[in-house]
Amino acid sequence: MTSSASPFHPSTRLVTALVLFSVLATGIGQSMTFALLAPLGREVGLKEIQIGLIITSSSLVFTLTSPLWGRTCDRWGRKPVLLVGQFGYVLGSLLFATVFLFGLKGALSGLLLYVLAISSRVLMASLISAAPSAASAYVADTTTDRQRVVGMGRLGAARTLGTILGPGMAGALAAIGLLAPLYVAAAGALVSSVLLALVMKEPTRSAHRSGRPPRLRLFDRRYFPFMVVGVGTFLSFSMVSQTIGFYFQDRFVLDGQTTAQAIGMGMMVSASMSLFAQSFLVRRAGMTPRRLIKVGLPLLLVGYPSLLLAGSVPMLVGLMGILGLGLGLVAPGFTAGASLSVGPEEQGAVGGLVSACPAAGFVAGPLIGTSLYQVNHVYPYLCACLLLVPLTLYAWRLDRPPGK
Repeated sequence: MTSSASPFHPSTRLVTALVLFSVLATGIGQSMTFALLAPLGREVGLKEIQIGLIITSSSLVFTLTSPLWGRTCDRWGRKPVLLVGQFGYVLGSLLFATVFLFGLKGALSGLLLYVLAISSRVLMASLISAAPSAASAYVADTTTDRQRVVGMGRLGAARTLGTILGPGMAGALAAIGLLAPLYVAAAGALVSSVLLALVMKEPTRSAHRSGRPPRLRLFDRRYFPFMVVGVGTFLSFSMVSQTIGFYFQDRFVLDGQTTAQAIGMGMMVSASMSLFAQSFLVRRAGMTPRRLIKVGLPLLLVGYPSLLLAGSVPMLVGLMGILGLGLGLVAPGFTAGASLSVGPEEQGAVGGLVSACPAAGFVAGPLIGTSLYQVNHVYPYLCACLLLVPLTLYAWRLDRPPGK
């Protein structure tokens, strides 16, 4: 690795900080959306399953486009693909917020509002899916194998910090209006995008490309087990995260604004524990990707049914911390594990596949979760728990990859 690509080179450190800031900005926006979507959807007359379908459709598009952007990232370079994702997020989120603005004012309603809401979210998903692939490929370009887990942990920590700040900001700004947080998030993402456009340069390893980038097979034994873990983890998590707002509101009889504030606090606690896992445990404990997965999944297995035992809003908020801790260990585990399983010329491609894993979980998860929730409020949490049982056993039986 040349000095220009070294993680200790001053210019590389600055660009890395900006990449992490861009991940932070979009993380804030996404967490704001999740915190607000349940009460916001009900304010404009949408049913639970309709709100779930908004997330499902955008997640499906994200899943399908992420691998394409990953290969494009190896061909075009990290910077242009990252900028497509960042500016695409700004455009899509502005359109999404504006649709609901007209809905709240009564200018849009019914099927037209619903179609426009899904369309704007799908547009955003098709573009923002470029950013995670480019960001993870940049981290892989500028870290050694020994630093990879820590590098991916920092990337995850930036995203997690966004989920900490986002709900808190959403709760505070919701006092002004339910849509104010979404417009503020778009402005923050725009600032980070402009800074990247002005400062970022291609890392050496991606700048000196030759030939057509490799097309990785989905079922490649090198990284497929890590993808199974990623999809399964986020499938179960999406069932819970998409219904927890309804659970808060219905279990404790809250209005829309109070629900947004309560779920925002719960997401802050969850994300804080995830940040602790990614910034402290991953760096200090020196655990391998497989070990992170094998510790994180049992925590999630305990966390999901524990939510049903909460007798008050503060208790439910506190129990969400278990989910954050588990997810904070599993996410850098499967991400770093997949990255370490391939060579430098395949980092963009595998980054696209890995970035699709969370979105793939959110394709079916919200639809399953909201459908089960309409039958019985406890079913999404029990279903998530049952899904994690075979996944945890599968993770514990994984063969150690060669050289890892």
